[in-house]
Amino acid sequence: MPEFEKTSDLIELALDAGEIGCWVWDATSNRLAWDKRAFVITGAWPTPPKLASFLAAIHPDDRSTLEKRWREAIAEGPAGRFQCEFRLTRPSDGQRRWIAASGRVEAPASRAHQSQPLRLIGVMRDVSDRRAAADNAEAHSARLAGIVAIAADAIISIDDTQTITLFNDGAAAIFGYASDEIIGQPLALLIPEASRDGHAAHIHAFATSGEPSRRMGERGEIHGRRKSGDVFPAEASISRIDVGGERIYTAVLRDITERKQSQAELQRQVDASTRDLRLEMRRREDSQAQLVRTQRMEAFGQLTGGIAHDFNNLLTVITGNLELLEMRLDDAKAKVLLQRAQDAAGMGARLTARLLTFARRRHLAAAPLNVNDLVINMAELLERTIGEQITLTTSLERTPWTVMADPSEIENAILNLAINARDAMPGGGKLIIETANVDLDPSGDDASLAPASRQTPPTGAQLPAGTYVRLSVSDTGIGMSEDVLRRAFEPFFTTKEPGKGTGLGLSSVYGFAQQASGGVTIYSEVGHGSTVNVYLPRIDQPDDIAAPRRDTDAIPLAQGERILLVEDNTDVRAVAQGQLEALGYAVTAAASGPEAITYLGRPDLFDLVLSDVVMPGGMSGLDVARWVRSNAPSLKVVLASGYPEGVLQEEADDAPLPEILRKPFSRANLARTLRRVIDTQPSIATPPPTTHNGAG
Repeated sequence: MPEFEKTSDLIELALDAGEIGCWVWDATSNRLAWDKRAFVITGAWPTPPKLASFLAAIHPDDRSTLEKRWREAIAEGPAGRFQCEFRLTRPSDGQRRWIAASGRVEAPASRAHQSQPLRLIGVMRDVSDRRAAADNAEAHSARLAGIVAIAADAIISIDDTQTITLFNDGAAAIFGYASDEIIGQPLALLIPEASRDGHAAHIHAFATSGEPSRRMGERGEIHGRRKSGDVFPAEASISRIDVGGERIYTAVLRDITERKQSQAELQRQVDASTRDLRLEMRRREDSQAQLVRTQRMEAFGQLTGGIAHDFNNLLTVITGNLELLEMRLDDAKAKVLLQRAQDAAGMGARLTARLLTFARRRHLAAAPLNVNDLVINMAELLERTIGEQITLTTSLERTPWTVMADPSEIENAILNLAINARDAMPGGGKLIIETANVDLDPSGDDASLAPASRQTPPTGAQLPAGTYVRLSVSDTGIGMSEDVLRRAFEPFFTTKEPGKGTGLGLSSVYGFAQQASGGVTIYSEVGHGSTVNVYLPRIDQPDDIAAPRRDTDAIPLAQGERILLVEDNTDVRAVAQGQLEALGYAVTAAASGPEAITYLGRPDLFDLVLSDVVMPGGMSGLDVARWVRSNAPSLKVVLASGYPEGVLQEEADDAPLPEILRKPFSRANLARTLRRVIDTQPSIATPPPTTHNGAG
């Protein structure tokens, strides 16, 4: 029939297009038969196989399923349907393919045999590609589900109503909710109340932005809320996808609490390191500044040592002649003029002494002393110095400890501090001088000071622990600023007007205290005055020692002794000779060391050699002293010098220095020095020589 043939052709075309093969199982022969498409799909069996052979090619895991469904279809009779997907190993190439087969049972044509099925007719198709894609999708889904499940970060999905639809194990660990108690709940449950409005606005903005995702940290720091109510910092990324007409938002959230704590700890460490670095830099800057000051002071000391000799020679001539002139004057008015000149010369001598003391190049004539005696002896002088507008008060330790110090330097220190205090109180005020026995603890703190004074850190070097006598000079003046305090001990630094001060007062006090193994501190507050504390270490001596002698005490005279005077400077030699003769000494003068040696050919002619140190002719006063030590050891030697003792000791090659008489010297100082040296042992009893005048 043409129509049937046309329909048959169309069916063939459709089967070819769909790559569908037809098959028939004949129950009588138990064989399979198929068309060319099924022949290709099954792997081109050379002859139609029996059902058992075909089943043998089926994958063992699928074979029982296929047999079961086959039997079930036959058992149903004409209504029986067969459908199964199975894996088949093709005999032609050994490939394993997925086959989808379906069929129905066809009953026999004769009525007598209708209860027995004759055959099963069906179609088959190779679905390996579809099954592979499905397997890949299933594996991908499984892998994705595994990743989601084990991710440490929280992975949360919500729908358009912000209802939670996915909540992984990481989210459960972070938020404290189990997935079955949070899925279906609103997202707001996981957001702090203060952040909910802002979070909703962010979701809306993201939904309308057209962006498919925002990466971790792009939004900045956010906060989550745990089941316990605790709020924690977090960062999150979010994506949007439309599936089946529904919009799904998925967020990956990370708890950054530990990171924030680590950052805070790191910042604390950085701050601490920065602070330590700044302190170290400041310490190094202070050390560098101290080194510069030390080098400057060393250069300053060398400079002062260099000029001291010539300057002190000039002062020796001036002061010596003034003293000799004073002995010849009877006119009262002339004596007033002479006294002014002597005061000026004395100021010059003290200025040089202060320079050398601060430079720590002057050897102090230290002796055990009672500080109270010095304060009491100076009280009258201080009252005249500070004026009537200032009230002087003393508060002295009842039994002060003994200290080892140069009494003249302590007097100078008291005078300098009193003058500074006076200048700090132009409108008047109170000046208080105190002495106290103190015991400094290991930190160098003076617990005996008033709490108000101890609250302000002192300026000055920290002292080691030990027992000290503290000499304090306090005023109620204008006080010092921090900048002034930092520079208070610098030489030539002064806040006074030009011509009103040298800037050496505090610096000389500082140098003297350092040389006496003590120290100085300053407590000051602007508008409330200042206190300068001089600490002198206690020595193991009786505390009831006599007060030191002053220049006004009786001047000891000669007792028939003979002096060899060695001095290269004509003026100085003339003055010294005049002073010695005025004291009653018989004097022989020499202008150089070699000339002195010619006189010392008979050392028994002299009781003492008084020699300048620096002299021309290749022989110094030290060389003269060495000659005497080697050739006339019983002869006494006194060296007179304007140089600091530190320089002299360096030149002495570590040998003990003779007694040093510092230039410029007063008649009283000259007399006491000679008497002290001569009286240390009996003088040589020989007739006095004739007085000679040396050259120059």
